[in-house]
Amino acid sequence: MKRRIFLLSISIILLNLAFSAEAQVHRVIKVEQIAPPELIAPIPGAKINMFPRTTVFEWKHVEGANKYEIVVEYNDGKWKLLKNATTNVTSYTLNFVGKQQGRWRVKSFSKATGKPGPYSEWREFEYLK
Repeated sequence: MKRRIFLLSISIILLNLAFSAEAQVHRVIKVEQIAPPELIAPIPGAKINMFPRTTVFEWKHVEGANKYEIVVEYNDGKWKLLKNATTNVTSYTLNFVGKQQGRWRVKSFSKATGKPGPYSEWREFEYLK
């Protein structure tokens, strides 16, 4: 009887070790996601009355980021992609395509992991001429 209890105790200990080892193998390490940039300019709802339509997009640096991706769209009845570009600075300049609405957003890439974070919110503007 003592031997059975001893063997049962050993079995339980070995099972606990096995489950513990398996849990260690399947442990997921959560990596912090990099934040989206805070957009600066053009300001929300900007009405821009100038030609040529040279547009400077600006955003704040994100700590831990080493590059950014900007997406710019225009609306000629529906939203269409104008530019998708990657840069390692916090601004991007392009010539906008007409007297119409535009919108833009930016996401950061982590220097540590190389992975992108989420996009910022869309920011809309409009050229009047």
